Amino acid sequence: MDSLGKPDICVAIDFGTSHTGVAWMMPRDQYSPVQVINDWPGGGDNNERKVPSVISRNQKDPAMRWGFLCDEMDESEKWRFFKIFLDPEQLQLSKQEGISWAPENMAQVHQLVTDFLHHIYLHISHIIPLHFGRSPGESWDDMAVEFIFSVPTTWEKPNIVRSFLKIIRDAGFGTAERHEAVIGLTEAEAAAVATMTRVGSAIPLRNGDVFLSIDAGGGTTDLAFVQITSVNPPMMEQIQQVRGTGIGSMMVDKSLRQLVSDRLQRHPEAQQYLPADCAMKLSQSPYFRLVKHKFGQPVYDQDLFRIQMIGVHHAFSHEGIGVHNGHMVFTKQELESLFDTQLKKIIKCVKEALDLFEAEGYKSVKYVILSGGLGSSAYIFQKLDDFFLQQSSTRACVDGTRVQMCADPQLVVVKGLLLERKDSILRTRVARASYGVVIEQPYSKRDHFSQRIRLDPLNQKKYVTDQIEWLVKRGDRIPANKVFSVTIERRAALEDPRQWTEHIVWSENGENWLPRNMTEPGVSPIMDLLIRVDGGAPSSLVVKKRRRSILFWQISKQYYVCKYDLRLYVGSSGDLRLSVFSSGIKMPGSIAPLMAQWDADTEHEPRPEQKRTDPVELMAFSPESFSASRISLSPTPAVVS
Repeated sequence: MDSLGKPDICVAIDFGTSHTGVAWMMPRDQYSPVQVINDWPGGGDNNERKVPSVISRNQKDPAMRWGFLCDEMDESEKWRFFKIFLDPEQLQLSKQEGISWAPENMAQVHQLVTDFLHHIYLHISHIIPLHFGRSPGESWDDMAVEFIFSVPTTWEKPNIVRSFLKIIRDAGFGTAERHEAVIGLTEAEAAAVATMTRVGSAIPLRNGDVFLSIDAGGGTTDLAFVQITSVNPPMMEQIQQVRGTGIGSMMVDKSLRQLVSDRLQRHPEAQQYLPADCAMKLSQSPYFRLVKHKFGQPVYDQDLFRIQMIGVHHAFSHEGIGVHNGHMVFTKQELESLFDTQLKKIIKCVKEALDLFEAEGYKSVKYVILSGGLGSSAYIFQKLDDFFLQQSSTRACVDGTRVQMCADPQLVVVKGLLLERKDSILRTRVARASYGVVIEQPYSKRDHFSQRIRLDPLNQKKYVTDQIEWLVKRGDRIPANKVFSVTIERRAALEDPRQWTEHIVWSENGENWLPRNMTEPGVSPIMDLLIRVDGGAPSSLVVKKRRRSILFWQISKQYYVCKYDLRLYVGSSGDLRLSVFSSGIKMPGSIAPLMAQWDADTEHEPRPEQKRTDPVELMAFSPESFSASRISLSPTPAVVS
């Protein structure tokens, strides 16, 4: 990193349900352009700017084909759509629905994502160094590189984001000494940033303008309301927490497969002339992908659509299943039905966002900006334009609202991630959840009726346990880089280990419904954090005496008191970073990813040789165990009577 904390290279990765995009730039150079990787293995000379999120099922294949290299493989030989199963609820739902192509368990999901992203990492580390000069002897690992990942807004539970952080590191991102892997913006926020900077559009935005960013991708649709606070330099703020729903182009594909399967069920005799997975092949073919994007354009306004079938003889026809000369024929109404089911869900989500927008007193939505794979559909664009026009008769806030598609809808996320890293455009966010620390409070008979009480044997005072200090509340407006803090006091006998465990928790509830302690419903653990005091530097550790009178004797007993500030930073996607301060002095590790193990003899960033330790230690706070990273303090004990 340079003196301003900027790396040599920033790489943005938009890991998508159906496709993955990568772009990079050199943030130290203010004129450095955003460069998109469009040279993918197996992609030929087509300059494909995204690679399919696909990987071979054959784990013993030494080549382990992925992306375009899987194009010629049978659908039964490859994995698709594994990203959506990073949400455990989606995997459970797929099991209930009997989806045959779903992974067996979360361990397999994590392994599939790790394997795929490892191939992405290897390709990135090969391609990017070819495009700039390096000093003699300088390797890719010697450069300061920051990898920035986006996440969907549907990942509301912190454990999903933390699991994803572990996966991307297991895949190779951030493992070199000068490399770092972080979670950046949500997909809707990144699209909004790209729009604001006019990389994604040529919209003439002005100070005070409000626009709604709708990023409809392969597996999710994400919404973000933002307001322009400055055009030059570009700055904006969220005015509503981002929201998302599990709607995307893969749902359109699923509807097509169901339509084809229904035809085949009515005419089983035709199956012998078709490949076993013809429905899946058709839904994932470049021919249907073209129809998805072009459908709805005036030049494509026709009654029948012929889509070429892969693996079917060009002379094969069957009237019953609607195949003519190797092409399956669909009516306009059939294709509309594929989109309309998803469109209704998007509109429902938009209505909920508009209801809240009006309830909070905002007056006008200037623009609605569409991005993403499904967002690039001409049919979706036209229907949403019609929806906002219809809504303008009953909602004053959308009277005059313009619906516009991004100039490059499938790449705005990676571009937005890079531009945000370079210029910090999103200045205020709205908290999507509440985060707190479990604490003890001095016992009060009035306030703590029927609470669990602990008598501290060292100072002989009563405390109520399992109370919660909420640092961030859902709906709070959080300025960029805002850090929240709680002061904690701990005590230990002189002969006891000087270490304490702090419990970090979260809740989906807003301020008025937050539980006060761990016995009330609506609170869940995120992690346990071990704080260890090993003797040695500032005055956070104090020795106190407790005097007792027994008959004619005065007896005193010494014990340690340690005070420290636990500071919490919450990222856009709910990723948490922690640091510890004592007596105003930063203790090991600043605002750093929780996976780092911090040692005591550094005031700022961990020394390079300390950044990586035993993987088991680094991952000790995994969602399954809720144990923690270790933070070691090194204070000088002082004696106070």
